Amino acid sequence: MKHVFQVIFKDDVQKIFDHFSSTFDLKILFYSPEGEIIKVGLNRPNAPYCQLMQDKLYGIDACLSKDLALREKAKASGKIVDQTCHACVKDVVVPIFNDESLLGYIGYGQFRQTASLPPAIRAVIIRKGLNLTAAKTAFLQLPFYSKEKEAAIKELFSYLIDYIVSQHMIVAKGDLILYKAFSYIHAHINEKIDLDDIAKAVGRSRSTISHLFKKKMSFGFKRTVLNIRFDKAEEYMRIAPHLKIREIAERVGYEDSLHFSRIYKKHRMISPRQFMRKMNRG
Repeated sequence: MKHVFQVIFKDDVQKIFDHFSSTFDLKILFYSPEGEIIKVGLNRPNAPYCQLMQDKLYGIDACLSKDLALREKAKASGKIVDQTCHACVKDVVVPIFNDESLLGYIGYGQFRQTASLPPAIRAVIIRKGLNLTAAKTAFLQLPFYSKEKEAAIKELFSYLIDYIVSQHMIVAKGDLILYKAFSYIHAHINEKIDLDDIAKAVGRSRSTISHLFKKKMSFGFKRTVLNIRFDKAEEYMRIAPHLKIREIAERVGYEDSLHFSRIYKKHRMISPRQFMRKMNRG
């Protein structure tokens, strides 16, 4: 949706992010609806422990898959959600909406709730022949927060988000009608979608929406929806390679996986399985 709208931040957003990151020693970020990192408090890099886990143990795809699942959970619930990842690191995310349209997500994390490196992680590190001392040191560098302290930080975070939203400190600039249409498509990507659905969702006529897609997009409505479905399928294939083609097809609105594969290959000039093999080789 980058070609449809642009997210505009007031300067105070970066200040809030910087102060939050400095005060709690946490990484805080703004993600686009697709999960692209747009803004980071203090431009804080990945924690050494998280980087170690990505580089030496689990791989970046495992982290991206967990992040995607967390964002989807947040979008579905419309509220703050959290998770503990496979490396025993805690993350928190909240969706940011503008007039019911998703602008993106704000999240914070990379902290621990255990005093020492969990036994399950130690066992994997030893089995992989990695430096256990280095891993322990990196883990202990993560900020530690008890459940009570974490709850207090999350409550403060909630107040900050309410303030940011109420003061319109993050807004969308561009064709908001088309943006709302795209938001609807992304939110209902696993369902049948037609022009009448979009028109009703954005409060415009069917002919208006059809004209808008033809005027503003490289393709018409049907092809645009198709491309969005395929983009989402490729996202799953990249960061959730454990999913079967059938499961991916269902998640992007196809009950028949064979039909999905045929249509995908016709438009992408490569089969879903070939795309997955290409990603795995990369």
